[in-house]
Amino acid sequence: MSEKIFFITTPIYYINATPHVGHAYTQIAADARARFERLRGRQVYFLTGTDENAVKIARVARAQNREPQEFCDELAQAFRDVWDQLNISYDDYIRTTEERHKVAVQRVFEKLWNDGHLRIGAYSGWYSVPDETFFRDEETIERDGARYLTNPTEDQTKAPLEWVEEKTHFFELSKFSDCLKELYAERPEMLRPDSRRNETLSFIEQGLRDTSVSRILDWGIPVPQSVPEHENHVIYVWFPDALSNYFTAPGYLSDDPARREFFEQIWPPDLQLMSKDIFTRFHATLWPAMLNALGLEQPKELFAHGFWTVSGRKMSKRDPETIVEPVAFARKLAEAAGAEFQIGVDALRYYSLREVTFGADGDFSRLGCASRYNSDLANGLGNLVNRALSMLTQYFDGEVPAGDGDLGLRRAIEAAHPRVEAAYASLDFSGALGIIWDCVFLGNRLIEEQKPWAKIKAGDRESVAILLRELLALCEWCSLSLMPVMPHSMNRLRELLNLSAAPRWTNEAVSAELLAPGHKCQAPQPLFPRIQELKEENLMEIQDNSAVSPEAAPAVAQAETPVETTPESDVIEYADFAKVQLRAGKVLEAERVPKADKLLRLQVDLGSETRQILAGIAQQFAPEDLIGKTVVVVANLAPRKLRGFESQGMLLAASPSDDAP
Repeated sequence: MSEKIFFITTPIYYINATPHVGHAYTQIAADARARFERLRGRQVYFLTGTDENAVKIARVARAQNREPQEFCDELAQAFRDVWDQLNISYDDYIRTTEERHKVAVQRVFEKLWNDGHLRIGAYSGWYSVPDETFFRDEETIERDGARYLTNPTEDQTKAPLEWVEEKTHFFELSKFSDCLKELYAERPEMLRPDSRRNETLSFIEQGLRDTSVSRILDWGIPVPQSVPEHENHVIYVWFPDALSNYFTAPGYLSDDPARREFFEQIWPPDLQLMSKDIFTRFHATLWPAMLNALGLEQPKELFAHGFWTVSGRKMSKRDPETIVEPVAFARKLAEAAGAEFQIGVDALRYYSLREVTFGADGDFSRLGCASRYNSDLANGLGNLVNRALSMLTQYFDGEVPAGDGDLGLRRAIEAAHPRVEAAYASLDFSGALGIIWDCVFLGNRLIEEQKPWAKIKAGDRESVAILLRELLALCEWCSLSLMPVMPHSMNRLRELLNLSAAPRWTNEAVSAELLAPGHKCQAPQPLFPRIQELKEENLMEIQDNSAVSPEAAPAVAQAETPVETTPESDVIEYADFAKVQLRAGKVLEAERVPKADKLLRLQVDLGSETRQILAGIAQQFAPEDLIGKTVVVVANLAPRKLRGFESQGMLLAASPSDDAP
């Protein structure tokens, strides 16, 4: 029996505005996992799409004197254009206005009614159009004659709620409390990370209420005529419309036998990714309850990642100042480096998955992304590849030399390989990249220790040949292990190595046959050209918020209201402090800076990279006393030049004040 197709999904996105980096985060992570599985030889079905039946979409379109379907067509294409430019390798794109989706959703609604999971009832409650969500009375508060959410999250509306009172269809969610508890007791690994599972169990313990699943509206999928009280009712956007995309796309209840057969082959989903704001209430409660009611097998894993913030504020269409447009930013990043556009795309992909542990929140910094590009990609991997190929070209006419020896680098790769595989498989992207960069650092350090230029000068070509074979093995391994994250750059690296065979993830870290003695590599070309001027103004993309929903206007206006401050105050907010990235490192080298009484130039090993840092501590410490010492470094400080040297961070140091005891 052949191995099951690996089925991975992202949420489908509201299309009342073009996508920002927050949307792209989910897509990049899903794409990296899909590419990793393909490298392992698995067939993959990667599903994404757009949610187009929401009330607010129709309102936005009509506010612009446009037909909702025309508006949807335009923005759905805009989403696809962005994903294509970011090299998102999705296999299917589902739109909820497609006929294949609408027909199947109506059949699901009909089946739920016939099987006794729906009932007719009168609904009255507070409804948020921007959030497409009903809220309990105890979740709201009256203020200035209107009703608002009591404690809205960063991504929930601050606008007044609407009172909705109408006859509607209810899904009897309350009946599923026990089966959901049993499910998560038997399969605790289904909900990740642990914080989201705990949140879900707490939500269920509070008691599940039957939920309204239809509305009296003129935009959406009509309730099927076979169901009582169907007149003028459309199916509620979340249930079972939007959530159903995961099984309507591959062919559940389709009239096409081939699609129905495909559904049987790929179900259930192996991995479903989403942001944490739509996890507990919808994906971890409503979704599995619906699957239980339909008799469908539950997904193997539901994973909620954290939010990107900008200056401590969550990226949100309601706060345009927080919006970073991924394609425009990638283009600016590439321009700053004098590189092609796809290098900027890979740098964005790398930063997104390297900067924070997947599942946690992180603060997106344009300058931080550019700094990491310089330190990790240009100074790290790019430097390694350039040095290896330069030596190969200069000393051996571009042909891989013969040579038997062991400098430890290949053994480090072989030890790292299964750890990287395990990290990718568990969605620990930052961990996988950290392991890879440990090896990159070892490769660059080995060059400094071996001093091949001196050995060539002394006539010792054999030692240099041994070094080059290990360095080229590392380059080959990087072209494989980084392919899920930076596909364009790694394909370019494989071209430089003259590797025509498609990479394949195997138990062996490197394939000696591919870079055997006599194999010809290309002359070096910059893989990641260095950004010479790290200035945030050079990285600011042109914002295009023309499609932002009109309901965002009050939030924008509120955000722009001047706040009374005290200019003299040296107090900072926690959000400002949270931006500072502190990393421990070991001092490898230290020397005085010529003609500078206070400056020392340090080479600090941060684990995954080596940074050059200039510190004004020469009057307190002798250079030789610092070798091997552990220091704390501000790692996300923009580089600056001092006395002709670039300082790539700041050393934290303190001295007692005159009044200290």
